[in-house]
Amino acid sequence: MSLIVEDGTGVSNADSYVTLAECDAYHTNLGNSGWDIDAEDAANVTKRENAIKKATAFIDMRYGGRFKGVRSTAEQALLFPRYGISDNDGYVLENVPTAVKRATSEAALKLFLGTDLMPDLDRGGKVISETVGPISTTYSSGAPAGTKFEMIENLLRGCLNGGASVRMVRA
Repeated sequence: MSLIVEDGTGVSNADSYVTLAECDAYHTNLGNSGWDIDAEDAANVTKRENAIKKATAFIDMRYGGRFKGVRSTAEQALLFPRYGISDNDGYVLENVPTAVKRATSEAALKLFLGTDLMPDLDRGGKVISETVGPISTTYSSGAPAGTKFEMIENLLRGCLNGGASVRMVRA
């Protein structure tokens, strides 16, 4: 089943922030050869579309509680578009921001290559001590569970509450 892409109007059954063509172009521009657009068979297209759907769900589930603003409509399926959101420079972000599309594309690549972005974690994932062969790892009792996805989080920074890092002032 093909993607139902959010077009900025609050689509009630949308399952993606990006089109397959947008995601393909993003990865081509960055030289991400793992995103296999050379194999255009139906199975490959379906696998890439499924990765995009799962990536969109990941973005909403993982970062949804931290997005600035509020959903534009109660009927929309996804968390974007949003009302009352601007980036760290004060520019209003309308529809689905480019940063969200890029973060979705990054997450889709990880999924396409086999990374589980939200794996089940034993006992919350807070490992106190683990030894595998000569390597030993110990985490503090307050260590957060799970993996931090730096590229995705940095792309989304301007869309997240508390996401400002450095604010430039125009002269």
